[in-house]
Order: sequence, then C-alpha cells, then structure tokens
Amino acid sequence: MALEDREKKVEELLRLDIKSLFYGDKTILRDLELSVSKGERILIVGATGAGKSSLLKTLNLMNQSYEGRILLQGEDLRGYEPEVLRSRICLVMQEPFLEPGTVQEALDAPLHYHALRHRDLTGRDQRVKNLFKSFQLGSELMDQSSEKLSGGEKQRVALIRALQLNPEVLLLDEISSALDQKTSAIISDCVFSTYPGTVIAISHDPLWQDRWQRIWSLEGGTLKDRVRGRQ
Repeated sequence: MALEDREKKVEELLRLDIKSLFYGDKTILRDLELSVSKGERILIVGATGAGKSSLLKTLNLMNQSYEGRILLQGEDLRGYEPEVLRSRICLVMQEPFLEPGTVQEALDAPLHYHALRHRDLTGRDQRVKNLFKSFQLGSELMDQSSEKLSGGEKQRVALIRALQLNPEVLLLDEISSALDQKTSAIISDCVFSTYPGTVIAISHDPLWQDRWQRIWSLEGGTLKDRVRGRQ
C-alpha cells in the first residue's frame, strides 16, 4: 500500500456508501460515496426538500431510512448502541429538545445512560463552566427550568450538552438561527477554533460562511462534493 493510501486510511473517520436515502416512500438522494476525515468542517447546502436534514440525521441514525452503509472508524453505525453512537456523533437541532427539569438536570441526563458508564469524561464539570462563560450564559441558569429558556438559550445549552461529551463529530442544524450576530460570532469562534472534532452542518448564517473546508451541494437527488478554493 502506498504511503498516501496508508495516510488516507489512518485519517478517515467516517465513510458513507449510501445507495439510496429515503423520505417516506420517496428516494431523495442516491449513490453517495464519501470519506470524511477527523477535524474537517463540512457545510451541507441545497434547496428546501433536497434532503439536507435527512442526510444530517442519517449520520447518527436519527434517520434510518437508507440503503447502504455508514462506517465510523471502520465499524457500521448499526452495530453501535444508540446512546454510544449519539455520544460520539452528536446532533444539535435548530429547535433542540431539553429534558424537563432544571438546566443542570438536562445537562446531566446523558451521563445517566447505562451505555455510557465507561465513558471517560474527565474535566467535564470545568468544561461546562468554561462553555457557559464563553457562551455568555450566567451560572444561575443552571437552576432555571429548561422549559423557560429562550430559543437562543436553548440552542446554546444544547450545544454545551453535546460538547461536554467530547464527541468525534458535531452535526449542527441551523443552531445559530435564534442568536444575535454577536452571540453567533462567539459560538462560531468556539466551534471552529477550539473544538478539534469534525463539524458537518446546515447553516445560512453569514458569520459562519467562510469557515467551511468542504461543501456538499444537494440537487436533483445527487450530491456534489466541493473543496473550498477548488473548482
């Protein structure tokens, strides 16, 4: 095996080999053959109904309506326990769900999953405190009901809940939609400057647009993979 091939194999985090991706009984995407490396920043674009959200949700099996395989470090996603998979590939939605109770309880909820009992989360408490400070959220918010949070607060808390798990991949679906430009810029800097993992996202935020390394453009049931700076 050539050196270039060996390096490519080592760097590969995700591999998509999807023959067909469905929405209901309709095929919305077909013949996806893609490799994703650790630390890449990928933007998904396309018209409404092109399959952006369906593809994003498929990457951690929140959507399982597809034919083919998706591999995480060489292992089929379908072989993982759901809680384990979704702690390694975390999806943060535009309108995230937070468990009833306090914000602290919502943040703690994933830690109670039996499947995560062996997960090393050393430094988690300090990481959460640092993220609250970076995201301009007061510590008093911890004792507040999650149901009373504003849309922007929910988006930030949901992102913190994902980041506390040190996932390999962050899947983001318009997570800055409820944020003002100043806060959006702060979140952007955190995600792109300090988070070492892979980011795959749907975003129309102009403050995020220059950050992407690759663009997956969905049109007419196909995906075009473009590296920024290359035609």
